[in-house]
Amino acid sequence: MTLSKFLVVPWLVTCSLGVASAAPVAVVNPGFEDISGESPFNEFTFGPLNGWDLYDPGAITDGGDGPTYYIGTLTPFEPDPVGMPGVYANFPDGAAEGQRVGIAFNFVGSGGEGEYGFVQTLSATLQASTMYTLEVEIGNIASATAMSGQFFDLDGFPGYRVDLMAGGVVLASDNNALGGSIPEGEWATSTVSLTTGASPTQEGEDLAIRLVNLNVVDPMFPGANLEVDFDNVRLDAAPADCPGDANGDLFVDFDDLNAVLAAWNTAVAPGTMGDVTGDGFVDFDDLNEVLGAWGEGC
Repeated sequence: MTLSKFLVVPWLVTCSLGVASAAPVAVVNPGFEDISGESPFNEFTFGPLNGWDLYDPGAITDGGDGPTYYIGTLTPFEPDPVGMPGVYANFPDGAAEGQRVGIAFNFVGSGGEGEYGFVQTLSATLQASTMYTLEVEIGNIASATAMSGQFFDLDGFPGYRVDLMAGGVVLASDNNALGGSIPEGEWATSTVSLTTGASPTQEGEDLAIRLVNLNVVDPMFPGANLEVDFDNVRLDAAPADCPGDANGDLFVDFDDLNAVLAAWNTAVAPGTMGDVTGDGFVDFDDLNEVLGAWGEGC
């Protein structure tokens, strides 16, 4: 006896559900290369960055342009371009992407006063049933002598956080997962992932990205200044996978079971209605996936 005897199976028009690839979400000045309108000082710019706003919940930075706290940009430079070409101060291999990086720096003695950094509200809004992937390069800056001749002790690491938000609400974060693992003068990729359901609370609210220096004194280097560097911010969005959803309505129910049975034991184009697994054939694997996700929404 087959399950189809208990079900009304309507005539279904075969249609391709399709699997859309991830698409980039626009981020303004993602590599901190745009310094138009800013005032460079040697390899630095200080104060608000183009496209980004100061994040200062404790009002500790005095605007982020000194004299203790600085947000801005840094261009790693070659101290000895003749004798050691291609070797850069602070980051021997240079910026993670392009020439400039974003910085959140404060002098020794101000560690532990509170977190700060910069934030950008995007033009895109939070969508339902979407998988978001936010990636940011995190730099553990090495000690070096600046173009001004001043030496900066930057040993240790004060910790970072990367937040993905919507409507001012933090939805997903990387709270210093790479802390302690990034060698001095090198970069590592922070990844924040979020998959929304069928009706997320912040649906339609503006997305935002926040990059934070946690400003925690490294116990191994209590006499060092505190800085976190950021580069190459990118956010991708793709339709969320919905296991068991055979008809693309983001809910697993009798409609999906009927879709599988209507195409039962047939070879179809991958992604065709009823081909839940996407292997090009409708069989018990598809049926099991529907039953395994029964009654769930995406």
